[in-house]
Amino acid sequence: MPSRKFLLALAFAALAAVGAQAAGTALSVKDEMKTVVDPASTTLFAVGGEVDPANGPDAAKVPPARWEEAGAAAARLEAIAAGLQQPGRAKDAGPWMTYAKQMAVTAGAAGKAAQARNGAGLSQAANDLSDTCSGCHAKYRPKT
Repeated sequence: MPSRKFLLALAFAALAAVGAQAAGTALSVKDEMKTVVDPASTTLFAVGGEVDPANGPDAAKVPPARWEEAGAAAARLEAIAAGLQQPGRAKDAGPWMTYAKQMAVTAGAAGKAAQARNGAGLSQAANDLSDTCSGCHAKYRPKT
């Protein structure tokens, strides 16, 4: 059963997105990536490395708060991924939608692994999410 913090984080992310859209103040995809996705993914990637059993016996000693942080970050990413699939937000109906759906699936898997305190599962989900991000950014991120 998901923790209360995880459910609150998911509800907050969903309400914030709906409220911003209703008020006509939705963040651009670029701003959403900077303010929500980058910090959440950084947390998820960091905790994924900390809990990876391949990194030795200290992986089992990760404090409960880090698992909660990973679960909350995963919930934020899953909510953002759902929003990226909405009309007016999706760049196209092809690869963009595929990447956004993969983001939702891998963020969901990360959330489940964090809830279960499954280090190997969280590490794998974080790696899969990184691959999805890299593929999407290669196609859609402006080259500067």
